[in-house]
Formats: sequence, structure tokens, C-alpha cells
Amino acid sequence: MPNCNVNFNNCCAGPYYPRPIYRQQRRGSCGGANNIINPVRSEEWGFFVGQTATVASGEALPIFLSGSVGSAVKYTAPDTINLTGGSYQISYSVTASATATPVEFAFEVNGVIFEPSRSTATINNTTQSLTNTVIFTVPSNSIIRLINLTGGVVNIVRSNVAVTKLLN
Repeated sequence: MPNCNVNFNNCCAGPYYPRPIYRQQRRGSCGGANNIINPVRSEEWGFFVGQTATVASGEALPIFLSGSVGSAVKYTAPDTINLTGGSYQISYSVTASATATPVEFAFEVNGVIFEPSRSTATINNTTQSLTNTVIFTVPSNSIIRLINLTGGVVNIVRSNVAVTKLLN
């Protein structure tokens, strides 16, 4: 009898992800608490924070490494994150004000705007936060930057970027 995985319809076969890892069963084939599910995140990540700044249209927001684990996520310049090949979950949060509208931010991946990461708001010279989270796969030695796509200057109050490598 196969081991049970109660999180996936009591079945351990088929195309389910994450796939289960099994410890030795104490109470038969469906030991319940003995089943462990693989995490989808690896132990490699980086967290970046930005300072108060004025950023022109088309420019990258300045961010600085606050903490990291592993070698998949690297900091190389005040606006650049380098990634090894693989899949990543990457999030940003930007609190900003601007007279130009709409205010827009997105990730640039290897020189190309990654459209699913675009966040847009009409803030009319008030302060507002924009956030987004995306998952994507990149080749080795990829460069990620958070870009101001607004048609004018944006005043950044605070910003952060969180990058987590996913298991392949």
C-alpha cells in the first residue's frame, strides 16, 4: 500500500508538486504526522533596501544589500542584483511620490522590462506604496534591476526587494 499524502487528496502518485518526502512510518502506510512535504523555496535568498532618493525616468532605484544566505543572489552595484541560473520569487515594495502620473515600476531582467512585474498607480503628488511579486526563471549570470518607468522624476521615500531562489 502506498504512503498517504493528505495534502494532495490522499495520494502520493501523479504530477503533484511539491513532491512528498517520507520518513519511516510508525503507524502503517498512512502514518499521518510522518509525512513531510518538500518546501518550494531553497535556502538561498537576498534582501535589499533602498534609501531616500530622487530617481529619473528610466533609471534604476538604488538598493543596497541588507542580508543574504547562499551564493545564488549577489549584490554588485547600488542598483544591480546578480542571480545564478534558476527559478526565483522576487518581490518589491516602493513608497514614492511624484508629480508625473501614472507612477510605474518594474523589474528589468537582463536589459528587458519584465512586464508581469509592472506596478502602476496614480498618486498625484501624494505618497503611496506600490508592490508586486513575480516568479521567473533566468539563465546564469542574470542581472535584475528595479526601474522607474514613470514619465518623470519620482521621489523614493523607501524601497525594498526580496529575492528567493526556488527549488528546481
